[in-house]
Amino acid sequence: MSREIKIGILTFLVLITMIWGYTFLKGRNLLTASNELFTTYSDVADLNVSSPVLVNGYKIGTVTKIKLNPKDVKKMDVYYLIDSEYKIPKNAIASMKSLGFVDGKGIFLEFEKECSGADCALNGDEIQGKTVGMLGSMLGEGEISEYSSELTQSVKAIIGDIGKEGQPGSINETVRQLEIISKNVAAITASTNTLITNSSANLNKTIDNMASITGALTKSNQKIEQLLANIEKITGDIAKGDLKTTIGNTNATLDASKTAIASLQTTLTSTNNTMKELDVVLSKINKGDGSLGKLMNDKQLYTNLTASTNNLNLLLQDLRLNPKRYAHFSVFGKGQKEYTLPEQDPAAKQD
Repeated sequence: MSREIKIGILTFLVLITMIWGYTFLKGRNLLTASNELFTTYSDVADLNVSSPVLVNGYKIGTVTKIKLNPKDVKKMDVYYLIDSEYKIPKNAIASMKSLGFVDGKGIFLEFEKECSGADCALNGDEIQGKTVGMLGSMLGEGEISEYSSELTQSVKAIIGDIGKEGQPGSINETVRQLEIISKNVAAITASTNTLITNSSANLNKTIDNMASITGALTKSNQKIEQLLANIEKITGDIAKGDLKTTIGNTNATLDASKTAIASLQTTLTSTNNTMKELDVVLSKINKGDGSLGKLMNDKQLYTNLTASTNNLNLLLQDLRLNPKRYAHFSVFGKGQKEYTLPEQDPAAKQD
Protein backbone atom coordinates (compact mmCIF):
# COMPACT_ATOMS: atom_id res chain seq x y z
CA MET A 1 0.00 0.00 0.00
CA SER A 2 1.44 3.31 -1.04
CA ARG A 3 2.09 6.17 1.30
CA GLU A 4 -0.57 8.34 -0.34
CA ILE A 5 -3.28 5.73 0.25
CA LYS A 6 -2.30 5.46 3.92
CA ILE A 7 -2.48 9.25 4.33
CA GLY A 8 -5.88 9.30 2.61
CA ILE A 9 -7.28 6.56 4.86
CA LEU A 10 -5.95 8.34 7.96
CA THR A 11 -7.49 11.65 6.84
CA PHE A 12 -10.83 9.94 6.22
CA LEU A 13 -10.80 8.37 9.69
CA VAL A 14 -9.93 11.71 11.28
CA LEU A 15 -12.82 13.42 9.46
CA ILE A 16 -15.25 10.67 10.46
CA THR A 17 -14.11 10.96 14.10
CA MET A 18 -14.47 14.76 14.09
CA ILE A 19 -17.97 14.59 12.59
CA TRP A 20 -19.03 11.93 15.08
CA GLY A 21 -17.58 13.93 18.01
CA TYR A 22 -19.28 17.14 16.88
CA THR A 23 -22.67 15.46 16.54
CA PHE A 24 -22.17 13.64 19.85
CA LEU A 25 -21.49 16.94 21.63
CA LYS A 26 -24.72 18.28 20.14
CA GLY A 27 -26.58 15.30 21.63
CA ARG A 28 -26.82 13.07 18.54
CA ASN A 29 -25.15 9.68 18.49
CA LEU A 30 -24.62 8.53 14.90
CA LEU A 31 -24.09 4.96 16.09
CA THR A 32 -27.53 4.72 17.75
CA ALA A 33 -30.94 5.03 16.10
CA SER A 34 -33.09 7.79 17.58
CA ASN A 35 -36.38 9.63 17.08
CA GLU A 36 -36.65 13.42 17.04
CA LEU A 37 -39.63 14.84 18.94
CA PHE A 38 -40.51 18.43 19.81
CA THR A 39 -42.49 20.33 22.41
CA THR A 40 -43.67 23.95 22.46
CA TYR A 41 -43.05 26.12 25.55
CA SER A 42 -43.82 29.75 26.29
CA ASP A 43 -40.55 30.27 28.22
CA VAL A 44 -37.31 28.29 27.85
CA ALA A 45 -35.11 30.21 30.31
CA ASP A 46 -32.12 28.12 31.53
CA LEU A 47 -32.88 25.40 28.93
CA ASN A 48 -30.02 24.96 26.48
CA VAL A 49 -29.00 22.81 23.56
CA SER A 50 -27.57 19.55 24.98
CA SER A 51 -29.82 19.78 28.05
CA PRO A 52 -30.90 16.27 29.10
CA VAL A 53 -34.22 14.54 28.47
CA LEU A 54 -35.01 12.22 31.37
CA VAL A 55 -37.48 9.58 32.42
CA ASN A 56 -37.65 8.94 36.16
CA GLY A 57 -34.30 10.72 36.50
CA TYR A 58 -32.53 8.63 33.85
CA LYS A 59 -31.23 10.33 30.70
CA ILE A 60 -32.69 8.90 27.51
CA GLY A 61 -32.16 11.82 25.15
CA THR A 62 -30.76 15.28 24.54
CA VAL A 63 -32.09 18.65 23.38
CA THR A 64 -30.71 19.30 19.91
CA LYS A 65 -32.15 22.69 18.91
CA ILE A 66 -34.43 25.50 20.08
CA LYS A 67 -36.17 27.86 17.67
CA LEU A 68 -39.15 30.19 17.39
CA ASN A 69 -42.57 28.73 16.80
CA PRO A 70 -43.57 29.75 13.23
CA LYS A 71 -47.23 30.26 14.22
CA ASP A 72 -46.65 32.19 17.48
CA VAL A 73 -43.38 34.05 18.01
CA LYS A 74 -44.11 34.27 21.74
CA LYS A 75 -43.50 30.52 22.01
CA MET A 76 -40.44 28.36 21.42
CA ASP A 77 -40.18 24.92 19.83
CA VAL A 78 -37.73 22.60 21.58
CA TYR A 79 -36.47 19.62 19.56
CA TYR A 80 -34.85 16.62 21.26
CA LEU A 81 -33.64 13.18 20.28
CA ILE A 82 -34.85 10.03 22.07
CA ASP A 83 -33.17 6.64 21.71
CA SER A 84 -35.44 4.49 19.57
CA GLU A 85 -35.34 1.67 22.08
CA TYR A 86 -37.57 3.70 24.41
CA LYS A 87 -41.25 3.61 23.44
CA ILE A 88 -42.73 7.02 24.26
CA PRO A 89 -46.54 7.26 24.02
CA LYS A 90 -48.12 10.16 22.16
CA ASN A 91 -50.01 11.28 25.28
CA ALA A 92 -46.81 11.68 27.32
CA ILE A 93 -46.19 15.01 29.05
CA ALA A 94 -42.82 16.77 28.60
CA SER A 95 -42.34 18.73 31.84
CA MET A 96 -39.57 21.31 31.86
CA LYS A 97 -38.09 21.34 35.36
CA SER A 98 -35.08 22.78 37.13
CA LEU A 99 -32.08 20.49 37.58
CA GLY A 100 -30.69 22.56 40.43
CA PHE A 101 -29.29 26.01 41.16
CA VAL A 102 -26.37 25.56 38.74
CA ASP A 103 -27.33 22.90 36.19
CA GLY A 104 -30.16 24.79 34.49
CA LYS A 105 -33.25 22.93 33.31
CA GLY A 106 -34.09 19.65 31.66
CA ILE A 107 -37.10 17.90 30.10
CA PHE A 108 -38.78 15.17 32.14
CA LEU A 109 -41.04 12.81 30.16
CA GLU A 110 -43.99 11.59 32.20
CA PHE A 111 -46.30 8.73 31.12
CA GLU A 112 -48.16 5.81 32.66
CA LYS A 113 -46.76 2.93 30.59
CA GLU A 114 -44.85 2.16 27.44
CA CYS A 115 -46.77 2.32 24.19
CA SER A 116 -47.21 -0.19 21.41
CA GLY A 117 -48.06 0.17 17.76
CA ALA A 118 -49.87 3.34 16.69
CA ASP A 119 -49.88 4.78 20.23
CA CYS A 120 -46.13 5.39 20.10
CA ALA A 121 -44.70 8.80 19.15
CA LEU A 122 -42.87 8.69 15.83
CA ASN A 123 -40.06 10.80 14.46
CA GLY A 124 -41.24 14.44 14.14
CA ASP A 125 -44.29 14.12 16.47
CA GLU A 126 -45.19 16.81 19.02
CA ILE A 127 -45.38 16.02 22.71
CA GLN A 128 -47.50 18.22 24.98
CA GLY A 129 -45.45 20.10 27.51
CA LYS A 130 -45.70 22.08 30.74
CA THR A 131 -43.33 24.14 32.87
CA VAL A 132 -42.73 23.41 36.55
CA GLY A 133 -41.17 26.07 38.81
CA MET A 134 -38.08 25.62 40.93
CA LEU A 135 -40.08 25.01 44.13
CA GLY A 136 -42.23 22.41 42.39
CA SER A 137 -39.09 20.77 40.98
CA MET A 138 -37.47 20.52 44.39
CA LEU A 139 -40.51 19.49 46.46
CA GLY A 140 -42.83 17.92 43.95
CA GLU A 141 -46.04 19.39 42.68
CA GLY A 142 -48.26 17.40 45.04
CA GLU A 143 -46.14 18.26 48.08
CA ILE A 144 -46.16 22.06 47.73
CA SER A 145 -49.55 22.50 49.41
CA GLU A 146 -48.53 20.07 52.18
CA TYR A 147 -45.30 21.95 52.83
CA SER A 148 -47.15 25.27 52.70
CA SER A 149 -49.69 24.06 55.26
CA GLU A 150 -46.97 22.76 57.57
CA LEU A 151 -45.00 25.97 57.17
CA THR A 152 -48.10 28.07 58.00
CA GLN A 153 -48.80 26.02 61.12
CA SER A 154 -45.16 26.27 62.21
CA VAL A 155 -45.17 30.04 61.74
CA LYS A 156 -48.41 30.34 63.73
CA ALA A 157 -46.94 28.25 66.55
CA ILE A 158 -43.77 30.33 66.59
CA ILE A 159 -45.70 33.62 66.63
CA GLY A 160 -48.00 32.30 69.38
CA ASP A 161 -45.04 31.37 71.60
CA ILE A 162 -43.26 34.72 71.21
CA GLY A 163 -43.04 36.48 74.57
CA LYS A 164 -44.26 33.59 76.70
CA GLU A 165 -42.63 33.00 80.04
CA GLY A 166 -39.84 30.48 79.86
CA GLN A 167 -39.14 31.03 76.16
CA PRO A 168 -35.42 31.84 75.67
CA GLY A 169 -33.96 34.38 73.29
CA SER A 170 -33.63 38.15 73.07
CA ILE A 171 -36.78 38.53 70.94
CA ASN A 172 -38.96 36.85 73.57
CA GLU A 173 -37.37 38.97 76.29
CA THR A 174 -37.99 42.13 74.25
CA VAL A 175 -41.65 41.21 73.73
CA ARG A 176 -42.08 40.58 77.46
CA GLN A 177 -40.50 43.94 78.27
CA LEU A 178 -42.77 45.66 75.74
CA GLU A 179 -45.77 44.07 77.43
CA ILE A 180 -44.62 45.42 80.81
CA ILE A 181 -44.06 48.87 79.28
CA SER A 182 -47.57 48.82 77.77
CA LYS A 183 -49.08 48.01 81.17
CA ASN A 184 -47.08 50.84 82.78
CA VAL A 185 -48.22 53.30 80.11
CA ALA A 186 -51.84 52.25 80.67
CA ALA A 187 -51.43 52.75 84.43
CA ILE A 188 -49.85 56.19 83.90
CA THR A 189 -52.68 57.18 81.57
CA ALA A 190 -55.28 56.13 84.15
CA SER A 191 -53.45 58.08 86.88
CA THR A 192 -53.31 61.15 84.64
CA ASN A 193 -57.05 60.97 83.97
CA THR A 194 -57.74 60.70 87.72
CA LEU A 195 -55.44 63.64 88.43
CA ILE A 196 -57.15 65.81 85.81
CA THR A 197 -60.59 64.87 87.18
CA ASN A 198 -59.59 65.72 90.76
CA SER A 199 -57.92 68.98 89.69
CA SER A 200 -60.85 70.30 87.63
CA ALA A 201 -62.28 72.12 90.65
CA ASN A 202 -58.92 73.82 91.31
CA LEU A 203 -58.66 74.77 87.64
CA ASN A 204 -62.10 76.40 87.81
CA LYS A 205 -61.00 78.38 90.87
CA THR A 206 -57.83 79.47 89.06
CA ILE A 207 -59.87 80.69 86.08
CA ASP A 208 -62.17 82.63 88.47
CA ASN A 209 -59.11 84.24 90.08
CA MET A 210 -57.79 85.25 86.65
CA ALA A 211 -61.15 86.87 85.89
CA SER A 212 -61.00 88.77 89.20
CA ILE A 213 -57.48 90.01 88.44
CA THR A 214 -58.59 91.18 84.99
CA GLY A 215 -61.46 93.11 86.57
CA ALA A 216 -59.09 94.76 89.04
CA LEU A 217 -56.80 95.81 86.16
CA THR A 218 -59.79 97.36 84.40
CA LYS A 219 -60.63 99.39 87.51
CA SER A 220 -57.01 100.55 87.77
CA ASN A 221 -56.99 101.84 84.17
CA GLN A 222 -57.43 105.48 85.30
CA LYS A 223 -54.44 105.29 87.61
CA ILE A 224 -52.35 103.80 84.83
CA GLU A 225 -53.31 106.68 82.51
CA GLN A 226 -52.24 109.22 85.12
CA LEU A 227 -48.91 107.43 85.53
CA LEU A 228 -48.34 107.54 81.77
CA ALA A 229 -49.16 111.27 81.74
CA ASN A 230 -46.58 111.90 84.46
CA ILE A 231 -43.95 109.94 82.51
CA GLU A 232 -44.71 112.00 79.40
CA LYS A 233 -44.27 115.21 81.40
CA ILE A 234 -40.90 114.06 82.76
CA THR A 235 -39.78 113.18 79.23
CA GLY A 236 -40.74 116.67 77.99
CA ASP A 237 -38.77 118.32 80.79
CA ILE A 238 -35.71 116.26 79.86
CA ALA A 239 -36.16 117.24 76.19
CA LYS A 240 -36.16 120.96 77.16
CA GLY A 241 -32.87 120.57 78.99
CA ASP A 242 -29.48 121.38 77.37
CA LEU A 243 -28.95 117.94 75.89
CA LYS A 244 -28.03 119.10 72.40
CA THR A 245 -24.48 120.14 73.43
CA THR A 246 -23.87 116.85 75.21
CA ILE A 247 -25.15 114.88 72.23
CA GLY A 248 -22.95 116.96 69.89
CA ASN A 249 -19.84 116.30 71.98
CA THR A 250 -20.70 112.65 72.08
CA ASN A 251 -21.04 112.56 68.29
CA ALA A 252 -17.69 114.31 67.88
CA THR A 253 -16.05 111.79 70.19
CA LEU A 254 -17.60 108.95 68.24
CA ASP A 255 -16.34 110.47 64.95
CA ALA A 256 -12.83 110.76 66.37
CA SER A 257 -13.02 107.16 67.55
CA LYS A 258 -14.12 106.05 64.08
CA THR A 259 -11.17 107.93 62.53
CA ALA A 260 -8.72 106.35 64.97
CA ILE A 261 -10.18 102.91 64.32
CA ALA A 262 -9.92 103.45 60.55
CA SER A 263 -6.27 104.55 60.94
CA LEU A 264 -5.56 101.52 63.12
CA GLN A 265 -7.22 99.27 60.54
CA THR A 266 -5.04 100.81 57.79
CA THR A 267 -1.93 100.23 59.93
CA LEU A 268 -2.95 96.62 60.58
CA THR A 269 -3.58 96.09 56.86
CA SER A 270 -0.14 97.51 55.98
CA THR A 271 1.48 95.37 58.67
CA ASN A 272 -0.33 92.31 57.37
CA ASN A 273 0.90 93.03 53.82
CA THR A 274 4.46 93.54 55.13
CA MET A 275 4.31 90.22 56.98
CA LYS A 276 3.05 88.49 53.85
CA GLU A 277 5.92 89.98 51.79
CA LEU A 278 8.40 88.96 54.52
CA ASP A 279 6.91 85.45 54.49
CA VAL A 280 7.39 85.32 50.70
CA VAL A 281 11.03 86.47 51.04
CA LEU A 282 11.76 83.91 53.77
CA SER A 283 10.09 81.20 51.70
CA LYS A 284 12.29 82.08 48.71
CA ILE A 285 15.38 82.06 50.95
CA ASN A 286 14.44 78.60 52.29
CA LYS A 287 13.93 77.37 48.73
CA GLY A 288 17.27 78.79 47.65
CA ASP A 289 15.90 81.46 45.28
CA GLY A 290 17.97 84.62 44.78
CA SER A 291 21.50 85.50 45.91
CA LEU A 292 20.69 85.54 49.63
CA GLY A 293 18.91 82.18 49.34
CA LYS A 294 21.89 80.67 47.58
CA LEU A 295 24.22 82.11 50.23
CA MET A 296 22.05 80.64 52.97
CA ASN A 297 21.63 77.21 51.40
CA ASP A 298 24.92 76.65 49.48
CA LYS A 299 27.06 74.44 51.75
CA GLN A 300 29.98 74.53 49.27
CA LEU A 301 30.11 78.34 49.52
CA TYR A 302 30.24 78.08 53.32
CA THR A 303 33.04 75.55 53.08
CA ASN A 304 35.00 77.75 50.64
CA LEU A 305 34.55 80.84 52.85
CA THR A 306 35.73 78.88 55.90
CA ALA A 307 38.80 77.64 54.00
CA SER A 308 39.58 81.15 52.68
CA THR A 309 39.35 82.57 56.23
CA ASN A 310 41.73 79.94 57.54
CA ASN A 311 44.17 80.59 54.69
CA LEU A 312 44.00 84.36 55.35
CA ASN A 313 44.74 83.81 59.04
CA LEU A 314 47.74 81.66 58.11
CA LEU A 315 48.95 84.33 55.66
CA LEU A 316 48.72 87.11 58.27
CA GLN A 317 50.46 84.92 60.84
CA ASP A 318 53.23 84.08 58.38
CA LEU A 319 53.57 87.77 57.46
CA ARG A 320 53.97 88.63 61.16
CA LEU A 321 56.49 85.90 61.80
CA ASN A 322 58.39 86.16 58.49
CA PRO A 323 58.17 89.70 57.16
CA LYS A 324 61.40 89.24 55.20
CA ARG A 325 59.59 86.77 52.97
CA TYR A 326 57.36 89.56 51.61
CA ALA A 327 59.41 92.87 51.95
CA HIS A 328 63.15 93.53 51.52
CA PHE A 329 64.74 96.69 53.05
CA SER A 330 68.40 97.59 52.96
CA VAL A 331 69.48 100.65 54.95
CA PHE A 332 73.13 100.56 53.86
CA GLY A 333 72.57 99.30 50.36
CA LYS A 334 73.74 95.82 51.10
CA GLY A 335 72.02 92.73 49.89
CA GLN A 336 69.40 91.09 52.10
CA LYS A 337 70.06 87.71 53.59
CA GLU A 338 68.28 84.82 52.08
CA TYR A 339 65.13 83.75 53.84
CA THR A 340 65.58 80.89 56.27
CA LEU A 341 62.56 78.69 56.93
CA PRO A 342 61.94 78.55 60.67
CA GLU A 343 61.98 75.20 62.37
CA GLN A 344 58.49 75.51 63.76
CA ASP A 345 56.49 77.11 60.94
CA PRO A 346 52.76 77.26 61.85
CA ALA A 347 51.86 77.41 58.17
CA ALA A 348 53.69 74.17 57.54
CA LYS A 349 51.78 72.56 60.43
CA GLN A 350 48.48 73.60 58.96
CA ASP A 351 49.36 72.10 55.58
